[in-house]
Order: sequence, then structure tokens, then C-alpha cells
Amino acid sequence: MSDCDSSCQSHQNNSKSDHVCEGCGVSEDEGRRLKRREKNRVAAQKSRKRQTQRADLLHQACELLEQRNRKLRREVDSLSEEQRLLTEALRAHEPVCSIMHCPLASSTSCSLQSDVVSVRSV
Repeated sequence: MSDCDSSCQSHQNNSKSDHVCEGCGVSEDEGRRLKRREKNRVAAQKSRKRQTQRADLLHQACELLEQRNRKLRREVDSLSEEQRLLTEALRAHEPVCSIMHCPLASSTSCSLQSDVVSVRSV
């Protein structure tokens, strides 16, 4: 509490709004206005600080998501390459595969052939 506030305590119940404090020469209305402005200034400062903190958190979250996205894209690329290599190996193996060329009368090996064909169609 300032010197003016303490010396003007006795005058707060006074109904006159044009009362002037002898200590600082500021009217009660002006004093209230100054207090309100200071309080508003502090509130605005806190609000700007919270807004900056929220923006920082969003920026960090964005960075983490971009990093995760890059990692997932590398994994997709790796899996696509693995699929390509396995498909190539399967195509190279098909001409010599005994399961793929068995007669339909053979029950065991031909059931495997139908499994391979159904997997390929999926």
C-alpha cells in the first residue's frame, strides 16, 4: 500500500469523488483509475505470457509430430522395398516351384497351391 493509499483510507467513505489527497495530489477517481489500469496491465501481461506458453507447447507438439511422421514415412519406404524384394523373389521362384506345378489330383501339395494362390489374390 502506498503512502497515499494509507493516508486516504480515512477518506474512502467520503461520498465526494473529487477529493484530493494532500500527500500526492491525486483525486480518488484518478487513484481508482490508476489502480484499475495497473491491474489491467498486470492481467494483460499474464495473458500474453500464457499465450506465449501455449504457442511454445503447440510448436513442440508440432515438431514431435513432424519427427514421428518422418520416421513413419521411412518405415513405409522400408516395408515397400521389402515387399518389392519378396515379390521379386517369389516371381523368380515360381518357374521352379513344384507346388505351383503339381497336378490337381495330388491332395496335399495342391492344397498348398490353392493357399498360395489365395494369398497372392489378397
